[in-house]
Amino acid sequence: MGRMADVLGLNKKFHQYLETPVNPQDRALISPVDGTVEHVGSIHDEGVLISKNNKEVRLQELIGDHYKQFVGGKYINLYLSPFDVHYWVTPDDGMFIYTQKNKGKATLPVCVGLEYLLGIEMFSKAVKRNASIGSVFQTENYKFPIAMIAVGSLNVNRIYADYEERKVYKKGTPCGYFSIGSSMLLCFPDYLEILVEEGSKVKIGDRILI
Repeated sequence: MGRMADVLGLNKKFHQYLETPVNPQDRALISPVDGTVEHVGSIHDEGVLISKNNKEVRLQELIGDHYKQFVGGKYINLYLSPFDVHYWVTPDDGMFIYTQKNKGKATLPVCVGLEYLLGIEMFSKAVKRNASIGSVFQTENYKFPIAMIAVGSLNVNRIYADYEERKVYKKGTPCGYFSIGSSMLLCFPDYLEILVEEGSKVKIGDRILI
């Protein structure tokens, strides 16, 4: 599917970086992607996330020992449909301090979107079996980390990071992309106020946390 999208020119369109309007006076964190808020949940002991359909996902498998920073926190699962642009940006000023690339174990990729479209459990399987890039982003203004986990869907190995670790980036800077159909998992401290609701549609640059 990813190669077909290349042939048709779809990936080039979806990966084309655009300028994200950012208000420098607004301290809210912005959505790094276009997508739908599929689920908002808690991060339990041992860094365990419970998916929308009560399946376990372990953060340690995605970001290593950095999972410890997020125990007791919250997460937002953002689903990107084939109609959304497929790159992501930095949610705040700051730098990436850790990157973990997971190649994926599935012979055939698990389609994340089926859970959203049909109401069946696919997200936890996709996280465990598809390619993913787990990043830990240290915010400059608030001095706390955000985990940004990009999960591929329709092609196991077509997901890319486009940033350097320990380099300071401004809010809204493009930093990676993936092929058609995917998901972005955001993890953050529980004291942040969540400004979006499950089922809502967000665009890159929309205010989502403060």
